[in-house]
Amino acid sequence: MSENQSEVLARKAWPAWAKWVRDVLFILFVFLAVDAWHTRDMLDGDSGAISELILVSLEGDVTRIGPDAERPTLLYFFAPWCSVCRLSMGNLESLNEATVRVVAIALDYANQTEVEQFLKDIDVQVPTYLGTNELKQRFAVKAYPSYYVLDEDFEIQGRTVGYSTTLGLWLRTL
Repeated sequence: MSENQSEVLARKAWPAWAKWVRDVLFILFVFLAVDAWHTRDMLDGDSGAISELILVSLEGDVTRIGPDAERPTLLYFFAPWCSVCRLSMGNLESLNEATVRVVAIALDYANQTEVEQFLKDIDVQVPTYLGTNELKQRFAVKAYPSYYVLDEDFEIQGRTVGYSTTLGLWLRTL
């Protein structure tokens, strides 16, 4: 038997499930590589604990957001002109607020009315605050939506950018 014939037989010997596993692993690798590329400039777990955030709510109240001993905090940075934010922000409502605190922070908006109209259009009722350029720089937000998961000590446990499903958000906050 020639060398080429044995190679053909070896390839045919792979069962269908092995090819399927190979393809899934390749897709997973590509997904993880793209995610690593998108999050390369974001803060990471080595950044230490995040200090308390002082934010202004849509009602004009100044709110201090710090560590929560009972649950992790999901910071969701969005822009009202962002179409991906329009699609993904509703997924925040499905998270159980007893197990995760959700904080939505608007950035890159022209005025408060634009943010309020955005929330009204997508009919989302999550605690939303007005962010600043300083906050955007502090969290190295370069794309929308950007997510940070902070543990009970306010240390970064996870980060991502782009669309995330309800399941994806839930898994990140475990």
